[in-house]
Amino acid sequence: MGEQGAFVAQKCAYEYARVRAGLNWDKLFKETAFREAMEVCRWEAFCYVLSDVAVILEGELRPHARGREIELADRLVETFVLCLLEHARPEHRPNGWDDEITLFRERIALVQLAPPRAPYDIGETAGGRVYKVLPIHSDLTRFDRELVTNNIRFALCRFHEDAVRRLVPAAIVADMLAQPSSKAAWAAIGSR
Repeated sequence: MGEQGAFVAQKCAYEYARVRAGLNWDKLFKETAFREAMEVCRWEAFCYVLSDVAVILEGELRPHARGREIELADRLVETFVLCLLEHARPEHRPNGWDDEITLFRERIALVQLAPPRAPYDIGETAGGRVYKVLPIHSDLTRFDRELVTNNIRFALCRFHEDAVRRLVPAAIVADMLAQPSSKAAWAAIGSR
């Protein structure tokens, strides 16, 4: 989950910034202010896309958790937390990821109230949020929200296609639900 979230987030953010900067992209990427803004974008985009990846996986795994869907959601929240906390806390987040963890917990609960949605629709959430943290001045990006969102949506569709082909949902659910609740994930929240 974390690997795919990082890949999609960074690929989309860096590609967009490079294309938007045009022929001078190499100069822009050397500027300290841009690098700092890109670092914030990279971490925030990772979190946003990670949430979408988890929602896509929930939709694929839910049918195999018959009667234990809430436990599956709890395990996905724990995995989301562990993916965020396996890295040092970004400098721009002195209070950690608690706000995003709360949002994800609420999101996964809402997702379970309806049939799973298509990855293309799910990607709209991260796409809109990533657009807001791009390190390019808003005068230059004002018409690009749809472009950024669709880039992320397309990448998440590709992730979903690969996941469906490679994963064995019944085995993953059985493994996830066989594990005791990860108290370490919740303890880690308090220590970061």
